Amino acid sequence: MNIRFSISLLPILLAFAIPSFAQEIDDDKRQDPLKEVLSKGLKINLTEDGKNTLKFGMGFQMWARYSDMNPGTANAQTLEAADSHFDFSIRRARLTMMANFDKKFIFFTQFGNTSLPFYAGQTSNTFFHDFWGKVRIANNTYLGAGQHAYSGLSRLTDIAYSGTLAIDNPGFSFPNVNVNDKFVRQLGVFLHGKVLGRLNYELAVNQPYPAAYVAGKGIGNKVAKDQDIIEGGVNNTAYNRGNSSLSQRGYASWSFLYNEPVKMGHSTSLTYFGKKGKILNVGAGFQYHNNASGVLRNADAEAYVEKHHQLALAADIFFETPLAKGSALSAYGSFYHYDYGDNYLWKTTVMGGFATANPTEEQALQGHGIQQYTLGTGNIATIQAGYLMPETLLNNGHRLMPFAAVYYKDFDGLNGDSWQGDFGLHYLIYGNNMKVSAQYSSRPIYNSEAVVEDHEGMWLLQLQLKL
Repeated sequence: MNIRFSISLLPILLAFAIPSFAQEIDDDKRQDPLKEVLSKGLKINLTEDGKNTLKFGMGFQMWARYSDMNPGTANAQTLEAADSHFDFSIRRARLTMMANFDKKFIFFTQFGNTSLPFYAGQTSNTFFHDFWGKVRIANNTYLGAGQHAYSGLSRLTDIAYSGTLAIDNPGFSFPNVNVNDKFVRQLGVFLHGKVLGRLNYELAVNQPYPAAYVAGKGIGNKVAKDQDIIEGGVNNTAYNRGNSSLSQRGYASWSFLYNEPVKMGHSTSLTYFGKKGKILNVGAGFQYHNNASGVLRNADAEAYVEKHHQLALAADIFFETPLAKGSALSAYGSFYHYDYGDNYLWKTTVMGGFATANPTEEQALQGHGIQQYTLGTGNIATIQAGYLMPETLLNNGHRLMPFAAVYYKDFDGLNGDSWQGDFGLHYLIYGNNMKVSAQYSSRPIYNSEAVVEDHEGMWLLQLQLKL
């Protein structure tokens, strides 16, 4: 049996194997005290009235992937041509602590790892993701500072990794992730809260980290200095560049039905599994960084770099409604406009270091492995939905939730638009606290004419545990 066929059977096998395992848990804990513990987390009351608390949490995501490779790919270890790849990896492993003093002063820190693939060997990219504090300065109004992720732009930007509809965030809602931030976090100050009874908002002024230079020619490389752009750039193509200027960002959302409270942490979710009743939120956001891109003009002896601002705008809508027999529908739609300079393109890969270029084959325009154009100057639209199936379907307290997410991209630096998507199923043992998910993802393949000529895919299996 080949690997492709074996991986494709995983979602089917899970449908039979996991219910049996989950049923044993349910039988052993008929009253299900574990469910309450998982939902509340590890909390220590510092005062008898419970208003001052110290809460600890942890989260873990394990991945198994089978991926079709882009044309022109070789295995980075053997240097042999490769058209597919299978691997295990830890997508996230986090420890959190929040000190909450009567909702007047809140301190939060998050320590852990993001993206630990097998090829990383014995190394570990473990660090403080978050380190911030905030003070309530008025009713429903907080002022904070530190390394934080109150980054605005859209609801999808603020989604916790455990609360997405698809298995993972598509990335384009983080326009500069790992370019001038640390996994979306930057140093700065932020203000957030609620006004007019229903308008949740967040505003931040940050000093982005310097962008790191990535050697080599090609559209979308991250570069820090003008000379790097001149020596390795493409004429009339924008690049990220570093400077010490401040960035501004914000997001506001109006609650029409269920009135979402002011959040204590920085993140939210794309589904409440119908527990909050009907929800209809409409929001808009922005991110702006002055002179953060450079555009190469006159690629000859008179070459110079023209500075360009980076502007990202977004509008979105979040809807959820409970349905019959405990089922629920969650849906999210958003539109993004990016202006990062002429023909700016940014290609990324999630834990793609297992692949390298095969010099004997023509490569896809976006490069080898599983690289794709995540965002660029132009527009992106997405529609995502998840359906929590009736609780009577499994009749063991656990749930099934099929989901789909479709993305449309139209970038100035390419000659054609593209469609791609994520399609899968969550098996919710204890909601987002304990679940197993299977997903198939497609991505467009661009040829040398900068138009889509094919699509490749990836099967992804995830175990998520969160407290």
